[in-house]
Amino acid sequence: MRIVVIGGDAAGMSAASQIKRRRKDWQVTVLEKGRFTSYASCGIPYFLAGDVADFDDLVIVTPEQFREKRGIDVRMGWEATSIDTQDKIVGARTESGSLEALPYDRLLVATGASPIVPRWPGVDLAGVTAVRNLEDAKRLEGLLAEEPRRAVVVGGGYVGLEMAEALRRRGLEVTIVEKLAGVMGGAEAELTRMVLEEAERHGIRLLLETSVEGFQGTAGRLTTVETDGGNLPADLAVVSLGVRPNSALAAEAGIALGSSGAIHVDVSQRTDTEDVFAAGDCAEANHLVLGRPVYIPLALTANRQGRVAGANMTGGQERFPGVVGSAVTRLFDLTIARTGIDEATAESAGIAFETVTTKAPSKAHYYPGHAPLWVKLVFRSDNHKLLGAWLVGRDPSAGKRADVLAVALSAGMSIEQIADLDLTYAPPFAPVWDPILQAANKARFRLAREQNSG
Repeated sequence: MRIVVIGGDAAGMSAASQIKRRRKDWQVTVLEKGRFTSYASCGIPYFLAGDVADFDDLVIVTPEQFREKRGIDVRMGWEATSIDTQDKIVGARTESGSLEALPYDRLLVATGASPIVPRWPGVDLAGVTAVRNLEDAKRLEGLLAEEPRRAVVVGGGYVGLEMAEALRRRGLEVTIVEKLAGVMGGAEAELTRMVLEEAERHGIRLLLETSVEGFQGTAGRLTTVETDGGNLPADLAVVSLGVRPNSALAAEAGIALGSSGAIHVDVSQRTDTEDVFAAGDCAEANHLVLGRPVYIPLALTANRQGRVAGANMTGGQERFPGVVGSAVTRLFDLTIARTGIDEATAESAGIAFETVTTKAPSKAHYYPGHAPLWVKLVFRSDNHKLLGAWLVGRDPSAGKRADVLAVALSAGMSIEQIADLDLTYAPPFAPVWDPILQAANKARFRLAREQNSG
């Protein structure tokens, strides 16, 4: 059996490894156009900040290890250029530039995603970059070696905040430019206020409701970022506006895309085309709260989808049930975590909802190191089932507490059920009533009052 995998990062290598575990005698060929396989792109900001000492630590498994220890034919510098789904052939350009045809019995498309970089004037100037993969990280590290003084980060999402911290810790003057009225998608005013305070406390300037219009330079190098609020002097600009799926190759082959522009797959990671699977940042996933396909490219999703795809390509019957959109990040001492959907998404989906917010100590109030933890819960008005949550505070436990609510979302739990959870308690870890329980109980008491008054 001949298996071809297009893409050698999380989803592709998870699938290839799964196939070889189950079918050691099968021929598994992976085409990867870049220089690295199976790497931790989420660790790039922390490498740049100095938390990760060695660049090679970001590489989880090398191509040589995949070849020698797992028996996977990894071909680096090979770019897939076409897919013939009738004759089952992948066309590819090799590292030397020659064209090759690879026949397959089953195919996995794991082409990942690319950073969104608008075609602003001057975007090609030296000093303007996006950071998506290890090649980008190497390039940015080279730019930092030139000792720039002023940096502009375009975008106030997860990666934008992480990159802003990294650059500030490298000693640069940093400005974040965000076109929305708030960070992290602009949906939550209190969250934005806390992020703004933390940024300012560490010397980062955050410009909201400000749009980049272009870049200026001298002798081919960046000197200025143009915005609708004025020009910003800059030696370095990092564009962090999210990513879009690399789905063009699949679309050209007639493989169906979803409304998001990513490849549409079922719960087994099959596409609409016989013997073609897709996984990772190029594919959609079912949202357990919304009950429809969405595009939320995250590392764990890619690994999970790749594992399911690999199992099913060998005849397995595994399912990828979906996602709830859980994520966490950090800006200096502030942890920001979320799961599920926010109010804007619920409203656009036509879901009647209510919200509750609390601020409670992360540990017992008398225990050293306790800090306020802000919790916001969004829940359905009809059956009170949880829809989503935000947690923000200086205690890193905000991230793992969000995991509790991710489980609650996956289980379809109501506010009342969450309020009755038997969570752990000890003074160094939580107050008797955990902030999650305090928020859920606040909602339950309010609902009870409304019911009694009605």
